[in-house]
Amino acid sequence: MISLQNISKSYTSRGETVTLFTDLDWRVETGSFVALMGASGAGKSTLLSLIAGILTPDSGSISLGETDITTLSTDAMIAYRGGHIAFIFQAFELIPNLTVTENIDLVLDISHAPRRYTTDEILERVGLTGKGRRYPNELSGGEQQRVAIARAFVADVPYLLADEPTGNLDEGNASRIMDLIDILHQETGNTIVMITHDVDIASRADTVWRLHNGQLQQK
Repeated sequence: MISLQNISKSYTSRGETVTLFTDLDWRVETGSFVALMGASGAGKSTLLSLIAGILTPDSGSISLGETDITTLSTDAMIAYRGGHIAFIFQAFELIPNLTVTENIDLVLDISHAPRRYTTDEILERVGLTGKGRRYPNELSGGEQQRVAIARAFVADVPYLLADEPTGNLDEGNASRIMDLIDILHQETGNTIVMITHDVDIASRADTVWRLHNGQLQQK
């Protein structure tokens, strides 16, 4: 379970303090798939970064399972993140001079997280059998995002954070990518928090939340 308690977060812009959250509470049940919507600038990506321990709240606590990540040192948080959290980004974030297989395996090399699938198994599941030796520039946008999904699911970690995973894809590819995420979520039981602006994409989740004026409302 992901639990946020009394979270406050602000930042400074052009000399002025901008408050994103004040005493925000939120709970995401273990194994659920949650979509997070809201206007640009509402703080969705900041909220995801807080859950990932990339940012720290001004006050309050964030727990992933039994671990209060707000009490961890920087080094401890990096280690925890590597072994517990996977990411999917809008911009794919593939390393251009590495092959598909190398991009996937690099995550395991860095995080030391246990492997859930062999590389060949995960490539088969995302429809990229036989393309492990190709480089990102030899793939279409939809195929590159499939690699990003394979990279996220290859490690046996309990949490997946996805920031606009279909944002750079056309409608057809976006639907196919969500089909893959649905199937892999059913297989793995990961807890997924996904940011999206697309109502149809959000409808794939178990629950949809909207971030507005620093508060979360279930739709």
